[in-house]
Amino acid sequence: MMQQRSISVRLRKLAALSWADRWLLAQVFVLLGAAWLALRVVPFRRLARHLGPFQAETPAEAPPEHLAQARRIAQAIARVSPYTPWTSNCFPQALVAKFWLRRRGIPSTLYLGVLLTKAETDPGVLAGMAAHAWLRCGPLLVTGGQDHTRYTVAARFGG
Repeated sequence: MMQQRSISVRLRKLAALSWADRWLLAQVFVLLGAAWLALRVVPFRRLARHLGPFQAETPAEAPPEHLAQARRIAQAIARVSPYTPWTSNCFPQALVAKFWLRRRGIPSTLYLGVLLTKAETDPGVLAGMAAHAWLRCGPLLVTGGQDHTRYTVAARFGG
């Protein structure tokens, strides 16, 4: 019963959106699926060629209209990603935002970071590694902004 109510609330919220917002959510859903598939099928070396210049940064400032578009895609990705039947974690989210902004001529930088963890019993021993991806447009972290400062940047793709 509770789940049915939750679904009906979500459907009412979706129906209240403008057609432009619904279209954006549909695009994000499809793009998240395409990004998920690309990450599994396309070798990273080939994928990286389409992300922008390696180790390049875009400006830290951006015009208000670029920031408005970046916020719009950030909100759409945040709305859609929890409901995809595939895993839409930080990397597919950053890829979708990068693609969407680039198609509109808006510069952004995609970051790939790593976090090394040490063993609790012996700090000299490496226990594991975690990876994270985030996207920045001007001063705005479009995707993956949570805890990104914990990660060491291993690669960046500007443009």
